[in-house]
This record gives sequence, structure tokens and C-alpha cells, in this order.
Amino acid sequence: MILQSEIIKSRQNPFVKWAASLQAKKGREEAGCFLAEGEKLAAEAASARLPVTAVVVSESKREKHTSMLLSLFSKNIYDNTRLYVVSDECFCKISSEIAPQGIITIIKYLDFFKNKNIIYKEDFFLSPEERALALFSIRDPGNLGSVIRSAVAFGIEHLVLSADCVDIYNPKTVRSAMGSLFKIRVTVVKDFLSFIDACRAVGRAVYSAELSERAAPLSHIALRRDSVVIIGNEGHGVSAEVSAAADGGVYIPISERTESLNASVAAAILMWEQSKAQ
Repeated sequence: MILQSEIIKSRQNPFVKWAASLQAKKGREEAGCFLAEGEKLAAEAASARLPVTAVVVSESKREKHTSMLLSLFSKNIYDNTRLYVVSDECFCKISSEIAPQGIITIIKYLDFFKNKNIIYKEDFFLSPEERALALFSIRDPGNLGSVIRSAVAFGIEHLVLSADCVDIYNPKTVRSAMGSLFKIRVTVVKDFLSFIDACRAVGRAVYSAELSERAAPLSHIALRRDSVVIIGNEGHGVSAEVSAAADGGVYIPISERTESLNASVAAAILMWEQSKAQ
């Protein structure tokens, strides 16, 4: 790790402006990098040997964190990783946290995150034994991060997202996932219906989580290890086209005193149920 000698104090510094641009999807896509804030995520990134290009430390937290970071990123693969110390004012420009911990890790886009257009049976990307969960039009970054954290906890190995889901590298998603983002494969598919068709063509049952007349209670559905459950948008659920393409609908019975469950909570319950399958 290369420790930059000078403390950056100007908010107009080119590095500060570039790092701050990674808060936005456009900036992330242009740079091919994303932000991971906090001590835990820095440690998780180092443990997973992720492609970390730089680490930023606030001036007020320099004494607390510098030696720890130099130790964390001591492996040969981090010989060219740069450690920047910036003024607290500059750090706040880069950070999206209300109460930042004083550490931001900048990581290159991960090679186990893929994008697909049309999916065919012949090039289906889920391996036969791979457990998967699908997300349709999830827009809240905190919800997505929570789903990712639960998915890793319940043994899901692959997340499939429709193209209109919130960006997987959104800082709030990264923070909410609490390091689980670094432990799961993710594929974003442009043609979500072709993904459903390909699942069914290879013998995977597909169920959409929905509140409709066609949906059956969870207790009536025998989820298999290779079943794929689709969690829909927080406000509107799955589309009519997605519902029609699936093998069936499934819902979680709840008290009449509430209308519905949060998308990430529903996903966790469904994944827990599926985790019992052999």
C-alpha cells in the first residue's frame, strides 16, 4: 500500500472530486469503481482480496486508522493501492454517511457481477445446484442491501435482478449489505421474462411473491432447492407479465391488521422456508 505524503485539504482537488462523483451511478459507471464506507467493509474487502484501488481516511481519524489499514492491505496484491488522508471537510464531500467513521474504500467493479440481455436455455447462467433468488424492480437501496444480507445468511448463491432495480453499487446498498455483497454472485438481466422462460425450460419452478387470487399461501407451496422465487417492487409488486410467466404465485399469510410486509422481510421469510428444502 502506498501512503500519500500530503494531506489533501481542498474540496476542488481532482482526486476528491473524482471520489465524490462515485456517489452517483453515472460516476461509478464511468470509473468502474464504487465506494464502501466504514471500518468493517474495509476489513471485508481486504479479507475477500477485492480489487481495492484506494482507501480514504479523514484527517481527524488518521491516527486511529492508518496503522490498521496498512496492515489490512499488506498483501502483494495491494502494493499499488493508495492511502489518501484528506481533511474532514473533503471527507464529508466524498462520504454519503450522516456520521462517517472516517474510512472509505474505493473498489473496482466486481467480476462476479454480470449483465445479461436475452437469456436462452442454451446459455443459462445458473448452475444446476445453485440456489437463486430473483428481484423485480426493487427501487430502495436499503431494501436491496437487506435482501443481499439475508440471501447470504440463508444460503442463496446467486441473485438475479431486473434491469430497473436500484444499482447494486449504490452506497446505501453497499452499506446495508454489511459485507455480504462481496460473497454472492449477481446477474442483472435486461429481458426478465426470458430469464423466467429459461428457468422453466431447464426444469426450475418459478414462483412470484404476490397478493392475488391465483397466489397460494406459502404453506401450500413445496419450494425445492432449485426453485426460484421472485420478489417484486416495494409498492406495486411484480408486473402482470411477470406473474403470468411464472409457474404460480405465493403469498405469506399475515394478520389483517396490516396490509403487507416490507419486501426485504418477505424475501427473508421465503428464503428461510426454501432453506429447509433438500
